[in-house]
Amino acid sequence: MSEEKVYVRFCESYRIAQASEPIEVDVESLRKCTPAYEGNTAEELLEYLEEIKDDYDWFEENKGNFDDEDDASLLIFDEWPEMEVFDDSRENGAETWLEVGEPNEEYSRYGNWKMEATTLNY
Repeated sequence: MSEEKVYVRFCESYRIAQASEPIEVDVESLRKCTPAYEGNTAEELLEYLEEIKDDYDWFEENKGNFDDEDDASLLIFDEWPEMEVFDDSRENGAETWLEVGEPNEEYSRYGNWKMEATTLNY
């Protein structure tokens, strides 16, 4: 840090969390798919769904395994679902902190700021 010039900035952060409407998953239909879902736990289901997300080939190959092909389409999240905010920290105030550093355009992710010290507790 330069002895001649010292820069400090005030920062604040908010958190907004949102989610889509729940999608009912017909596990028995997934077991008929290629590749077949073979899991039994919530974690295994998430792993399978993550693998097929945005996979249009999976959809085309497996849509006939569902009573309604829209059910298969929803599972690959081919369209971004409508989201609803369920937590917004702006209603409760911001997390605030101070930073010492210097303006630097190479740090665009951090607001063009090269931080040297902060009061923020990670």
